[in-house]
Amino acid sequence: MDEAGDMLNAAPSLQDIVDEIQAEKLTEVMKRKEWERSEKWRKMAKVVRRGGEGEGMEFEFDMRNPKLIERTWKGIPDRWRGAAWWSFMATSAREHEGSPSEERIVAEFHRLQRRSSPDDVQIDLDVPRTISRHIMFRRRYRGGQRLLFRVLHAISIYYPETGYVQGMASLAATLLCYFDEEKCFVMLVRMWHLRGLARLYRPGFEELMAAMGDFSKHWLNKEVASKLDELCIDTTAYAQLRIWDVFLLLGNDTSFMYESRKSETNTPQTVEYDVLHATSAALAQALREVLLGAEFENAMKALTSPIPVKDEDFLMKVVKAEYKQHHGKKRA
Repeated sequence: MDEAGDMLNAAPSLQDIVDEIQAEKLTEVMKRKEWERSEKWRKMAKVVRRGGEGEGMEFEFDMRNPKLIERTWKGIPDRWRGAAWWSFMATSAREHEGSPSEERIVAEFHRLQRRSSPDDVQIDLDVPRTISRHIMFRRRYRGGQRLLFRVLHAISIYYPETGYVQGMASLAATLLCYFDEEKCFVMLVRMWHLRGLARLYRPGFEELMAAMGDFSKHWLNKEVASKLDELCIDTTAYAQLRIWDVFLLLGNDTSFMYESRKSETNTPQTVEYDVLHATSAALAQALREVLLGAEFENAMKALTSPIPVKDEDFLMKVVKAEYKQHHGKKRA
């Protein structure tokens, strides 16, 4: 009886058969390409710690390797993303004197679970609203939701001046897709210290405002910036994994800092956010024609609505071009 409905299905046409064959071929090509990319990353990876029975290995990547940087711009294969992110942040931690060790941060994570946080109620409200369609985060007080609460609870106490801010939840949830709760907390702490996120979330949002000002002045297309000024739209109105790949690799790259910028303004320097600025500039450039001919309402709608990206590879090429062009200006 379950198959009775099948007799009403039309027989597949020749075009349907051709489309199916082409789809299968395309899938095979994509699988082969992903395997080749993964193999390249495997060859770049260096085993630094082998786990016990049933445990995985820890890898290290040379962050100064030009091939690594180039391949990161192209996107880290998902199977290597967690290992690469961890390596990037661990390397940065070793290079920054005074950075707490992994063991110390993990011990602090467990200690903080025994304390209450003034932000627990708000965290409890936000957790079920965070990527709730993902299979990890569907069940209330179970699985990923429980882990997310514990991580956000700990980070809100670890940084008492900042506490919990709503934007932290989606970042922590993304990290939990690649790490257990302990490593997720370590990653957050290191990102706070080594990628400038602590300053972004600082009360008063001085660093955030400085970052927005830097983006408007030095990154945004002049015509688009002029149009937004004309419409009285501030950059705070519009502030994916491949972006984070590059941000975690290059986010602490301060080699391009230059004194002329310091002399122009007393605001904090925002070089850590250049990858994010480059992404915003690329998206603004994609919306250029829409924005230049738009009224206030349509411009705001375009800037604040989700922007569908049909071709991630092309987006990353534009982001990379924006990033290199900007740093080329800095050297000049």
